Amino acid sequence: MEEVEQFEAVLRELGELMIDLGDLASSVVLIGGQVLALESRRRGHSGVIAVEIETGEEVTRGFTFEPDLLFDLDGTEFMAGRLPEILKERGYERARQFRWSKKLRGSWVQLDLFAPEEVEPDDLPTAMTPLPDARLVLRRAQPITLNIQGTPLRISIPDAVGFLAMKTRAKLQLRPEGNKDSFDIFAYVKLVGADAVLDALNQATPEGGEIRRNLLALFYDRSSPGVQDVLSYADTLEPEQRELLAQSVVDLFAAF
Repeated sequence: MEEVEQFEAVLRELGELMIDLGDLASSVVLIGGQVLALESRRRGHSGVIAVEIETGEEVTRGFTFEPDLLFDLDGTEFMAGRLPEILKERGYERARQFRWSKKLRGSWVQLDLFAPEEVEPDDLPTAMTPLPDARLVLRRAQPITLNIQGTPLRISIPDAVGFLAMKTRAKLQLRPEGNKDSFDIFAYVKLVGADAVLDALNQATPEGGEIRRNLLALFYDRSSPGVQDVLSYADTLEPEQRELLAQSVVDLFAAF
């Protein structure tokens, strides 16, 4: 299966899962790299995680096929206990403690489940990864609807504050040696627009100020870790193109 077809199949599966979850779907927020994919689709693009530099070349991280789902659960939600049953009815099997997998047209869809970190594991219908910024994300989430080849995908996604809170924490605390979180931050701000992101951060107190400081720590100059992470995806570019990319990253975050 071609990557774009695989990506479409994953989004259709996600849309069908939300339908089967019924009222419980209102407690779900999509997080992680697929937020970028849906923001891209909302703007008429393919959903691939990528950025274009001044010379027209594209630097890409590719498609993401693993939806990360944050559940707003504390053990009191109506029918929450049916979540594992619904997943099994749709053909999912537990692959790891917090992950469910399903064979999908010659490929796989992997669901990683998350919950607010303060929720006791015994109050959850199935094992989920505790997420530190969950309450901020849930409080500010925004519902969207996309049409995926005739299948409606209705789901909530984080706003700029929630997305960047998770991604900056991931890079600075949880996965400091990884490079994808920095690339996702850069791609998100470039896609959504620096002015729109900055407005959202300025209106978010006190979280916005902390996120701005973290962004500057990551993207202050060409030697900053976030800039170097972005460059790690640009090995095929000529040296002068890499210089342009590095400067464009720094310039994008200069106002922060």
